Amino acid sequence: MRRRTLLAMPALMLLGAAGCGELLASRYPTDAYMNPIMNSGADPWVIRSGDMYYLTMTTGNNVTIWASKDLTNIAQGQSAIVWTPSGGFADIWAPELHHIGNRWYIYFAADQRGDNATHRMYVLESMTENPMGPYLFTGQITSADNHWAIDGTVLTVDSNLYFVWSGWAETKSGPQNLYIAPMSSPTTISGPRVEISVPTYEWETSHAAINEGPEALVHNGNVFIIYSANASWTNAYCLGQLTLHGTNPLQASQWMKSSEPVFQSSSVVFGPGHASYTLSPEDDQHWIVYHAAQYKGAGWTRNVRTQPFSFTRTGDPAFGTPDPITALGHAPSGEPTYRQLAQGQSTAQAYHFSIRIHRAGTYRLWVHYSNAGPTTSATLTVKGTPITEIPFSKTTTTGSYFFTVAAAVFTEGLTMATIDLQNLPLANIDAVWVSVDPIA
Repeated sequence: MRRRTLLAMPALMLLGAAGCGELLASRYPTDAYMNPIMNSGADPWVIRSGDMYYLTMTTGNNVTIWASKDLTNIAQGQSAIVWTPSGGFADIWAPELHHIGNRWYIYFAADQRGDNATHRMYVLESMTENPMGPYLFTGQITSADNHWAIDGTVLTVDSNLYFVWSGWAETKSGPQNLYIAPMSSPTTISGPRVEISVPTYEWETSHAAINEGPEALVHNGNVFIIYSANASWTNAYCLGQLTLHGTNPLQASQWMKSSEPVFQSSSVVFGPGHASYTLSPEDDQHWIVYHAAQYKGAGWTRNVRTQPFSFTRTGDPAFGTPDPITALGHAPSGEPTYRQLAQGQSTAQAYHFSIRIHRAGTYRLWVHYSNAGPTTSATLTVKGTPITEIPFSKTTTTGSYFFTVAAAVFTEGLTMATIDLQNLPLANIDAVWVSVDPIA
């Protein structure tokens, strides 16, 4: 069992304009984390291999992979652009990374020179067993009809491969349906497509008739396809569920659709969708990774979040409701923790905190904040010495959260540090949390 040394702050000292007070660490979970895990992004795909998590998502103009031992810290992990388009390819959407046999495969959608009607699915194949590349472009993956296609994924049932995607029934734009087809290899579809879902419920069609982002979820012999429904640019975006009742994924009648969304907007989280699924490092927790709007009505301004989920006694996934972005959740074991320094609007404050360092070295400080005021920065001071500037980008609205990262060298023992906003009278920092973990 891998455990990171917990660098808890046993007493967090807050000094503000009204005086000083003490926040006890015991008020907060000792294994807490906060969303988002990516400040911006959409269509996240996460897979765990060995002791590493790998994430890719829509960047629009390339395929990038992030790698980290910690799911909630993946934004600060290693990253690499593994494919950059040429030859007119544009609008690179929803890449996914799959390990099949002894190679890695990336499936993604792309169009030609920005013409959405030309969106089709393509494949990259790794040249080695390293998921970070290099990769070869193997070409298009398509059924014989060669219609519009996005959001392709691979489903494995009884060692057989199937390709599942979102597409149009005809050559012209129309409702987005879900299709499945057999695969003879990781790069080849070997039979006709079968339509397994058409948007019909009001929650799938109220803004646009769309089923997209299908993802396979297999648990204890049960086969599910969790998909995104309705218009991704609205608060109505949500997740639906197909369940395979039978043994033949190519038999449309064996796929049963849930009559209600299985994951949808709450009063404070809007447009959750296009999710993927992974396990905690100890294989004892299930985690959903998804995007949501940064604020109500944000359209395609989204960020990436994660939270645990479970299964019911009947075997169905139980995703619950999206966690508020202000909530401290229990992180997968071994990940760094957040400690609340301050919460509530302030215009000029210094946030003082103490850190018990067990071994001298360079440490990463994660500062989770909300800033409804202008973009600004603060000075991180350690034992009275200014160390670095911490940027505080504008987070668009009150209650919309980002994280920022700084690095500092700490000596062993109890260290006092300060995030100094005293000289920033225009700052409107609504809340600040911090955690500290060693840089390997």
